Amino acid sequence: MKIRRFSRQIIMGLATLLAIALSAAPFAQAASGPGGNGLRVTPVKTPQDLVIQAGDSYTYTIQVTNVTSAQADLQAIVNDFTASPDESGNPAVILDPTKFAQSHSLKRFVQSIPNFTLQAGETKQVAVIINVPKSATPGGYYGVVRFAPASTTLGPNQNLGLAGSVGSLILIKVPGDINEQVTIASFDARKNDKPDTIFTTNKNITATVRFRNSGNLQEVPFGKILLKNRSGKTLATYEINNLTPPDDVLPDSIRKFSVPLKKVGNFGEYKLEGNFGYGNGGQLLSASTTFYVIPIWLVLLVIGIVALILFLIFGLPRLVKAYNERVLRKGKA
Repeated sequence: MKIRRFSRQIIMGLATLLAIALSAAPFAQAASGPGGNGLRVTPVKTPQDLVIQAGDSYTYTIQVTNVTSAQADLQAIVNDFTASPDESGNPAVILDPTKFAQSHSLKRFVQSIPNFTLQAGETKQVAVIINVPKSATPGGYYGVVRFAPASTTLGPNQNLGLAGSVGSLILIKVPGDINEQVTIASFDARKNDKPDTIFTTNKNITATVRFRNSGNLQEVPFGKILLKNRSGKTLATYEINNLTPPDDVLPDSIRKFSVPLKKVGNFGEYKLEGNFGYGNGGQLLSASTTFYVIPIWLVLLVIGIVALILFLIFGLPRLVKAYNERVLRKGKA
């Protein structure tokens, strides 16, 4: 009987200690350019979307500089590109000279650019003439103008890789019946680009928002992400896509934007609140998510205490019973 009362006292004591440890943890937390072929091209991207009416022509100027000490004979190559499947925003350039993008092709509108020569250190303004046909559907069109050695001859089934060229991205808008439709595909906390809600360390956690563009025009999302603790206090504010020029989300694609979270503590519950905008009308989007940082040592400690409690509840009484039975058998003997 004394042993049973003693085991119950141990269980009560451990349960109390566990409750104190778990309730004290939050208070402890609270206390706590140049190209590979010797050329420099500016701009590398249109500063803002060019607006060209259907049926009009526009001349876009690209500045090309030979930064080497030798003469360079150059050709201009126009390619379409699409959104990268990894959602990084890097253009997936269609290098085959005989192919075009299925939609939003700028290559079809660009007039052939003659070859030219640059002396050592010389800079030339290259005119890119864009002829938008009257039949062009309103929306966004985009492509890249690349510059490479003119000595490279391309056959009908050959292409010049990206490594030997530098280029300038061109994005235009043909006004009319524009459909601007962007939604948030997901909003979460990540480590190594893998979304999660529980992290065992506060290192290398990022806030990631993925925008889906279902419209017919490239969009430039912007906005802020707030990091808050459990009590609702704002710990940090992060801006997304605050670049010059900013990045685009191409039609019929998803693009992700990530920011590192620098104010996350070693333990606790945290909330991310995102407020974003896009489009000519300043359309607004919002999202929120919650994640937790629980150190591995605390997880192991709780598992160990729970295992000990279970042993005291179920295992110890059996051991006591077996011990008492052995004592009784010896007494009868």
